[in-house]
Parts: sequence; structure tokens; C-alpha cells
Amino acid sequence: MSYNIRHCAGADKRVDVPRIAEVIKREKPDFVGLNEVDRCVTRSHGIDIPKELGALTGLHATFAQAIPLQGGGYGNAVLSREKPLSVLRVPLPGGEPRVLLLCEFTNFWFGTSHFALQETNRLQTVEITRRVVREKTAEKPVFITGDWNCTPESAPIKSLREYMKIISSENVRTFHGCRKHASDSEGCIDYIAVDKASSSRVKVKEAHVTSNIVASDHNPVIVTVDMANPGNHLH
Repeated sequence: MSYNIRHCAGADKRVDVPRIAEVIKREKPDFVGLNEVDRCVTRSHGIDIPKELGALTGLHATFAQAIPLQGGGYGNAVLSREKPLSVLRVPLPGGEPRVLLLCEFTNFWFGTSHFALQETNRLQTVEITRRVVREKTAEKPVFITGDWNCTPESAPIKSLREYMKIISSENVRTFHGCRKHASDSEGCIDYIAVDKASSSRVKVKEAHVTSNIVASDHNPVIVTVDMANPGNHLH
């Protein structure tokens, strides 16, 4: 799953961590990439959101801070059925700095990134990610999720396709927030992808986007895959 949770603040402007947890639990995912995550931030009542979501979903929680914010931190998180073997945090450019979080598991790397709003920074992020993926695919397949703030036909996504295969649905709207914050809000801006070198091993069983306009301003993006060696069924 890829899910921008908007620090658990819903359309009603209420910070509700259990509500986000219920959205996640309904899909029963094994691995979740989360964007716009607060950890001990004043605006979200000082809640350690990744820790709380981990407890509510029964998944391991891993957090990577992009920026300090209101006494805490703001960034990305990964929820996982398996405890990570190792964790990599890669700073990304932006007017508001971003971060790529990658977690190593037994059979693959799984992570998430939140691209900047500025196209120049998004293109830089694609190149930084290319170098990281090239290094990690020498070891294991790499899955990356995230709110990439651009539609499938955009220049950053075209560049990213040179080394990643997008396996999530691309013909569906994933963001329903205010257009002044995302000019491409009418289309798909949230994705799940696997490195192209490993894509022949990954069979997509099902892909969909869950419509939920209350819990966050993004919809959860979900893909179920089978991996041909070692044959794991992943969701």
C-alpha cells in the first residue's frame, strides 16, 4: 500500500489516528509506505503517529524524518509485517526538504518517498533514487511507493520509468485535495513501483485505489503481487 495520510487530519480537520488505522486494516496489507507523517508534533497533539499506527495495525513501524516540526518531526514511515533487517534514509531536495525511506527485508527492499512540488526538485529526486536503486538491486529487488506529486505523463515519471516499472493503477485519481497545493490533482499522483531489473519476477495479481475522501486528502493505492522466487505472496 501507498498512502499519504496528511498527518491523520481528515476532511473534517480532525486528527484521527484510529480512523487512518481502520482504512489500512481493511486492506490487510503486509507492507505500507506512508507519506506526510507527524511524530510528536504539536498540530497532531504530540502523538507519535508511526508508533500508534503500528500498534493499531499490528505492524512494525519505521519512521524517517524529513524536517523538524513543532517540537517533533515530519516525514515518511513504513509499516511492515516483517521487522526490517536494516534501514536507509536518503535526503531529497525541495523547498521543503523530503526524504526517501528504504527498509531491507528478507527477500527485497521496500520504501517510500514524497517528491517535492517543484519539477526541478522532482527530476533531481528521480536521479538520486536511480543511484540508490542501482546499488540496492545488486542485492535484492526494490519496491518504492509514494506521493510523487506528478501525473503519469509528466517528465519526472517518464524519467523514472527508465529504471522502475509502475505496477499500481495509473488511470485513477488518487488526490482530492485543494488544487492550489497540487496542480495535477485531477489525476494519479501516488504510485507503487518495482525496479525494472526485477520486474520479470513480479506478477501483479490485483491493483486498485480505495476511495476514501474523509480520512485523508489522498486515497490508498494497493497492489497484490506474487514473486516468482522465492514465491512469496505480498500485499
